[in-house]
Amino acid sequence: MDTDGHGAHGRESGLRDFVGRFRGWMAANEAELAPLLPAHADYDLRVETAKRLRKMLFDAEWGRVGWPEAAGGLGGTILHRAAMHDELFRAGWGGPTIFEHLEIVAPTLVRYADPDFVRAVLPRFLDGSQPWAQGFSEPEAGSDLAGLRTRAEFDGTDWIVNGAKIWTSWAKYARWCLALVRTGTTEQRHRGLTMIAIDLRSPGVTPRPIRQANGTDELGEVAFEDVRVPPDRIIGEVGGGWKAAMYLLAHERGTLSWVRHCGFRENLTAAAKAMNDSSDRQVGEAALHLLGVRATAINLLAREALDVELGPDSAFNKLLTTRTEQTVYNVLRDIDSARVAFPLDSETDPVLQQEYLFSRIVTVYGGSQQMQLMTIARHVLGLRDA
Repeated sequence: MDTDGHGAHGRESGLRDFVGRFRGWMAANEAELAPLLPAHADYDLRVETAKRLRKMLFDAEWGRVGWPEAAGGLGGTILHRAAMHDELFRAGWGGPTIFEHLEIVAPTLVRYADPDFVRAVLPRFLDGSQPWAQGFSEPEAGSDLAGLRTRAEFDGTDWIVNGAKIWTSWAKYARWCLALVRTGTTEQRHRGLTMIAIDLRSPGVTPRPIRQANGTDELGEVAFEDVRVPPDRIIGEVGGGWKAAMYLLAHERGTLSWVRHCGFRENLTAAAKAMNDSSDRQVGEAALHLLGVRATAINLLAREALDVELGPDSAFNKLLTTRTEQTVYNVLRDIDSARVAFPLDSETDPVLQQEYLFSRIVTVYGGSQQMQLMTIARHVLGLRDA
């Protein structure tokens, strides 16, 4: 599958051709693809469907496009992945579910992990058989990553991990956890952290799902008791976890916004069909927010495709996406509040309620809104006293 282009025009032309081929494949496989696109109200079923879709995309080679050949991919860039996401959402896709982390964890593995380890695990992530979780927050640390206490100590053979993580996305369903652990002293703060990949099937690992207010088990708590981790699963350098974490969070706050805004767009488009004159202004405002996210996300995607560091600019994108998400779901609530408050016995209404309730917490997860504002003030605007 050729995804190359030469020069700016070549890249643009190559991407258009790529999208055309992907649309053709979707049309030719519509009967098999259609049942895998909608989001199910039952979250376990939604996860299983997401795995089946990843397997179908991988087997047809589309799921390997946009990832380096050395890591088990077929070449191309994040622009190819973004184009596929766009087309899937337009076809009625409910979103990546547990594979949202594919755009967060996988780039970090490719950049910082041992190449042999990446070649072993990335294809299993891409084909849906071994999802990943992200273990950053802790019961007593919250958003203060520099204050985390989960420890890893080297015994001469393996790293021994003890501690606990909380609000761990998709811990119930994941095979691997990309975790930040302390290998230095508490006084070293962020300089004493290391990123490590932990097999959640290892002895001593206990995952516990946390039932959210929206009825899903997306988040969880994970306890580690004398968990042995081989040394080749250090991601980056020992003591260099903060650098790897900032790279990961730039993707979580930045390029991931492309995937999320595609879902908001389709929900708003569907709701706009039922709007009345009084909701015109609200829908227009939400549409403008969506266009803003799309524009800033495209800029970040282009930078990522050129291997340019996303940096603190991604904090602005996180703020814009957060505001857009809450605006969109407020509009959906106001247009047809009964569907959000009292969902009917259907597949779509309970999912809409779940997404509305989730939108209430987006100013907290992935770094609070206040933290994003401080990042912008200090590192983008240069206000050192902020």
